[in-house]
Amino acid sequence: MKLKLIITILLLFSIVPIFAQSDSTLRFSVKEAQDYAIDNNVEIINKELDIEISRWRVLETTSVGLPQVNGTIEYQQFPDIPTTLMPNFLTPAVVGTNMQYFGLTPIAPIPDTGEMMEMQMGSEYNLNWGLTVTQLLFSGEYIVGLQASRIYKELSKQSLEKSTIDVKSTITQSYHLVLITEQSTNILVESLDNIKKIRAETEAMHKAGFIEKAQVDQIIFTELTLQNQISQMKRQVDFTQRLLKFQLGMDMNDSIVLTDNLEQVINTQDFNNYLISDFSTQNNIDYRMIQTQENLTKLDMRRTQSSTLPTVSAFYSYSQKAMRDEFDFTDTDKDWFPTSLIGINVKIPIFASGQRYTQIKQKQIELQKVRNTKSNLEQALNIQFDEAKNKYITAYEANLNDQKNIELTKNVFDDTQVKYKKGTVSSLELTQAQNQYLNAQAQYFQSLMNLLNEKLNLEKILGNE
Repeated sequence: MKLKLIITILLLFSIVPIFAQSDSTLRFSVKEAQDYAIDNNVEIINKELDIEISRWRVLETTSVGLPQVNGTIEYQQFPDIPTTLMPNFLTPAVVGTNMQYFGLTPIAPIPDTGEMMEMQMGSEYNLNWGLTVTQLLFSGEYIVGLQASRIYKELSKQSLEKSTIDVKSTITQSYHLVLITEQSTNILVESLDNIKKIRAETEAMHKAGFIEKAQVDQIIFTELTLQNQISQMKRQVDFTQRLLKFQLGMDMNDSIVLTDNLEQVINTQDFNNYLISDFSTQNNIDYRMIQTQENLTKLDMRRTQSSTLPTVSAFYSYSQKAMRDEFDFTDTDKDWFPTSLIGINVKIPIFASGQRYTQIKQKQIELQKVRNTKSNLEQALNIQFDEAKNKYITAYEANLNDQKNIELTKNVFDDTQVKYKKGTVSSLELTQAQNQYLNAQAQYFQSLMNLLNEKLNLEKILGNE
């Protein structure tokens, strides 16, 4: 009995951790987050499925030009065998023979030669089986279609590449946003801790009669304001983390820990390199996709044009047929009658009342539209690059200035704290100095986020991953 109790307790302890660890914690650097998203993001998964579909489409198109084998089995039963009317040529022939060779004279009048007689031809039970093999020898539409299916597969790969670039960029932006939001929250918490110390010192000075209560109230007001800001920022941190988990394709019940910190992110960025970057449309995924689309449209036009060419195919057919007056097809002593056929089929388009011509003209117009779009995209990408580079330079310069502003406002705030403790400045001046410092930090983080986003945008246009 004791042994059963011990085993039960051990089983319970072995089961508890399973339920306790149902919510897992995942740790990611920026690179690891990107890799995880590529494996789990729904958009990426669907693009990979599109590539799989295109692969099977190539095989489908290829199979059209391979030998095709079809079999048929047909069973027929005639409860009433078809009757055919034919001129009565038998009676005059028999009477003439009897008269000529045997001297017999008919006792009844010979029917008129225009009289019809009834004849039943065929058998009640019929079974037929056969095989037909066809092989396409030449088809312009098939050749062009096979080329188009392979280019379609390439377009699917490029679509996956574009989605991968977009997802990586989105993940990186969200990752940076979480780090900046967390860092902003930490700074507010540090400021709150500092203001709490100042409040304690201010209350002591008020009790000693050195300052008025209004200055204490001003410090308390600042403290409450910071507490509200911290609550808002914590909710923002939670939201940005949930957004990142959604983009990663994670379970919302799982926890996430970002292993890269903001300082590491900043130190690994080569901001100066993009100030002198050159642009080539050939590196841009959107431009390469429109080039592939142009090739597809061109092949579609060629496929329509090739419909005016002959189509040549070879075929072989073999069949056997059994005709019975009784249902005895399993009787091996009775004959099956074979038929075989070999041939070549040439289909030559001659006249279609202008239908093919109008189809070709439509495809030519479609091709011109794609070429116009490609030309327009090339110009648009150059303009986008210039705009993105200008925005990046502006964001880069603004971020440098905001870094200097943090240093200046911190020096002012530190100096004001010293003066406040000496009683030479009021609490209002202290809170103003602190607000300047906090605003400078907030502005710096905003410009840093803007700089990182503009860098990602510039990288996408340049075709850098």
